Amino acid sequence: MAIKLDLRRLEAIKSTDHFKILKDKALKYAKEIENDNSIGFTHLPETSRYIEDAETISLKLPDGIDTLLVLGIGGSALGTKMIANCFGEHLKRRLIVLDNVDPDTVKSISKKINPQKTCINVISKSGSTVEPISLFKYFFNLFRENLGEVEALKRTVITTDPEKGNLRKLATSFNILTLEVPQNVGGRFSVLTPVGIFPLYYAGVDVSSILRGALKQKKEGVEQAITGSIVDYMFYTGGKNIKVMFIYSDRLYTFGEWYLQLFAESLGKKVKKNGEEIRIGATGVLAKGVTDQHSQVQLYKEGPDDKLFVFFRLEKKHDVIIPPAFDQDKGFSYLTGKTFGELMFAECEGTIQALENDGRPVILYEMDEITPENMGRLIYLFELQTAVAGFLYGIDPFNQPGVEEGKTIAKKLLGYN
Repeated sequence: MAIKLDLRRLEAIKSTDHFKILKDKALKYAKEIENDNSIGFTHLPETSRYIEDAETISLKLPDGIDTLLVLGIGGSALGTKMIANCFGEHLKRRLIVLDNVDPDTVKSISKKINPQKTCINVISKSGSTVEPISLFKYFFNLFRENLGEVEALKRTVITTDPEKGNLRKLATSFNILTLEVPQNVGGRFSVLTPVGIFPLYYAGVDVSSILRGALKQKKEGVEQAITGSIVDYMFYTGGKNIKVMFIYSDRLYTFGEWYLQLFAESLGKKVKKNGEEIRIGATGVLAKGVTDQHSQVQLYKEGPDDKLFVFFRLEKKHDVIIPPAFDQDKGFSYLTGKTFGELMFAECEGTIQALENDGRPVILYEMDEITPENMGRLIYLFELQTAVAGFLYGIDPFNQPGVEEGKTIAKKLLGYN
């Protein structure tokens, strides 16, 4: 397969009775999830409608647009950032994803864009998420001041609930171009909806291949997903309450950011589905290979044995050869002729083996190369794995009551009643 899961020294757990019992449960849960129409993410790989919608909206936008400004947060932004970071040099339009309200960043971006050549895509499923709404108010006003209201409206696309919410009302009142977020797909599972499909399509990413990869993973990769979910479950319930993700690819680093939201919001819960208080959920930590070998591994190797380590690396890279320089010194000459890909592989393998030598649990994912199809596979693999893990824990992996409470308090502090 394009994505391989290597359990390393943990392979023996697959032959245990405990693993076999969990595998039967996980297979059952995976089928339930994929057949439940109220869980919409499993049906997205077979849905071409959102690509067609993206094409329709794109044709309605003014000519000459060279920048797309996406205003969202969490699941409304991280999936797009993930894919854009993988294929940035191939984009036909500049894609800026603004997912924070830091005034320094807002001001900086406002100076970098030309309203005449920029389209705003504001994304909020509820239609009232405070961060994208505040950013939308700011940038729309900037466009209106520069171009007038009519032209500013022509350069605006709203992605929101098909029926309700403040953004839906606004779109109807001002006849703004809109895209629909399916009601049965939560924000952190929404990258394969118009939330991600439109900005990526408009920027020039091959979104058809992303969906094709997700569909292949759905058909071929269920066992891979449930194995990952069982490993998560077994090691968390066995005392490993921290999950460290070591990403050995700068282009894949934003995949880690996307996954940690999916992981944290889905699996960090106070109560089970039956109402029993449980207070469950591992803490996710993102580490960059090789950078964080020098900042974190000392703790991981010699500190508390409370972590599961998940490594990601690529088999194929655009490689660069280390040239001959200062070879009169043996401390330099051994590197001559090697590639940076070989160096990164050695660094990754060295870190894995160092952790294994201290009995730390390590698993490894390898992707043959970064392509749109493989990214579709990666998205579906970890969405299904996360959902199945939630079912194993007996929790609802699709709600997020803890996040909602914080949003409500923030609105009250800003004077919303």
